[in-house]
Amino acid sequence: MIPPASRALTRLDAAIAAAHSPVEAACRKAERAGLLARLGRFDAARESLDALRAQHEHTPSPVLAAWLCLAEGLIDHYRDQAASARDRIRRAHALSAAARERPLIALSAAWLAHTDYIYGDLPGVARHVAEALQEAASDHHAARARASLVAAQCYHWGGRIDRAQPWYQRARDHAVAEGDESTLSSLMLNRAWISGNQARMASIFGPAPQAHALRQALLGAESSGNFDAHVDKSAQRSMARVMRAQLLLAQGDPAGALAEFDSHWAGAMADGLAYMKPVLYADIAWCKCQLGRLDEALADARMAEASFGPDCEEEDRASTHGRLAQVFRALKLEAEAQSHAERAAQELKTLRDQQARIVALLDAALKQVADLRS
Repeated sequence: MIPPASRALTRLDAAIAAAHSPVEAACRKAERAGLLARLGRFDAARESLDALRAQHEHTPSPVLAAWLCLAEGLIDHYRDQAASARDRIRRAHALSAAARERPLIALSAAWLAHTDYIYGDLPGVARHVAEALQEAASDHHAARARASLVAAQCYHWGGRIDRAQPWYQRARDHAVAEGDESTLSSLMLNRAWISGNQARMASIFGPAPQAHALRQALLGAESSGNFDAHVDKSAQRSMARVMRAQLLLAQGDPAGALAEFDSHWAGAMADGLAYMKPVLYADIAWCKCQLGRLDEALADARMAEASFGPDCEEEDRASTHGRLAQVFRALKLEAEAQSHAERAAQELKTLRDQQARIVALLDAALKQVADLRS
């Protein structure tokens, strides 16, 4: 089946053809390269960006320089979630601010909010979401879709799905208006990812998730994967597959979960999910425990312990320690189980504090935006 043509790519191609100057055309080409990266077409994105840099090496345009930095950041982020992505997007934001280019200020601020969320910079998330919404015109759908999606994810992660819902709807509406399949995919995937994590955290710490919550999360992960296949988006596709494995485990299907983990491990590592190794090894160990493969389970539990790094988030630390407490208890290693249970409780408290904090920060920041617009 031939995937449908991307409306956003079609729109950008038309804008390039209609550009009034070489610099304007180059800016739209840089924007196009960023979109290609978000769709997972990294070779085409890199080739286009390299050609632009060579052609405009001596073009004195801070706006073009900002677009090039933003495109570089998106390539780095979607290809392997490199830390350099955030620095490049920061540079794009600074250049656009210096040039007083409000649409690009709004868009780069929205993408900064996106990276702030990933790196756990909660004040940065609130500040940049508010800035993006302040600077974006009502029909600047790209900036508003991304900023709205970040706001939705933060409220959802913070346990306030009631506040997340209208922001998810705004993100969807703007993405549809933009014809941006990549953002629609991100909306589906991230919503499923947060719901899935909440369900699996409940399966570890209680109260046990309701069967319909697990089914809904699993349906969301599968729908996200199907949508990506439909629009030929390959960037971060393994996230939905990893979530499917974790949810099968939460549903009580360790054999099915283990088969999914085995099938998609290499893809997950290639997609930049190495930071999740502690979580994944712990889940795999729990699968093998329940399947009676106890020696292998102990080996994977040790791999989980050895995989903790500085970029491991509170949520992943809490769930890993909680899962390892289950594994070591099943292996009758009570002292180690108790140690992991205590560390899980500490991490879980930190996580709950952080979730409450992002809700409060966003409430305050978005109220300021509302006040400015009233």
